[in-house]
Amino acid sequence: MRIAILVEYDGTKLCGSQYQVGVRTVQAELESALAKFARSPVTAIFSGRTDSGVHAAGQVVHFDWPEEKVDLWRLAWALNGIMGDDISVAKIQIVEDKFHARYKAISRQYVYRILNRPQRSALLRDTHHFVPLTLDLEAMAKAAGDLLGEHDFIAFKSTNSDRVNSVCQVTRAELLILSEGVLEFWIAANHFVYNMVRIIVGTLLEIGLGKKSPESIRDALTGRKRDLAGPTAPAWGLCLNSVQYPEQYNLFASSSPKLVHSVHGPEI
Repeated sequence: MRIAILVEYDGTKLCGSQYQVGVRTVQAELESALAKFARSPVTAIFSGRTDSGVHAAGQVVHFDWPEEKVDLWRLAWALNGIMGDDISVAKIQIVEDKFHARYKAISRQYVYRILNRPQRSALLRDTHHFVPLTLDLEAMAKAAGDLLGEHDFIAFKSTNSDRVNSVCQVTRAELLILSEGVLEFWIAANHFVYNMVRIIVGTLLEIGLGKKSPESIRDALTGRKRDLAGPTAPAWGLCLNSVQYPEQYNLFASSSPKLVHSVHGPEI
């Protein structure tokens, strides 16, 4: 049977989501835990890749379980007991065999967190990019609006990335001020090119610092050249917040308490 899980992780001590030889990754940790519980190899398919240092609150993963029945509650607890404490299975659900964590996704949403105050924070050091200089937040917010709609984001793609379609439909691009000095940039799109969010944030920060004009986002989109955009912002401020799928999958919908321990219960 095919199972989908919602995975959270703190990327600080992880070398990204995808398996790499000789380093600790989310996939390596998860597949090792699955193999121990299943007593046979299990391949985990992720909704998308996150780089070293990037966090996730809503990474979706699917895998095929080698048995016809499984206690979902027990499986989730076992995985969380085996993996390191910086990775957690938050929800679990049996899905249709045709469900695919990557190819069935219709939208992904990221949040990039910034700490903008004179002094650094001991508590936010691993989750927020610290910018001690004054930012023009109004200019940044206005420039972020130019991202909305369908554009070619080749100027916001790392030059060493794969040759993939760089046209993306952005449905949300918003700068939020949560409290004094604590900022969040939220962006949602049907897909993203490599390092797109971090390069967008780097460009917005240069606009906020007065190093680039407020029209720089628009100019980079139309000019389609990497040097028109700003630098790549650090990884630790970025978090994959959620992945959306067609309603037919009813993914991780709330279940009643009586189903929590059911062998075929939809989730915990």
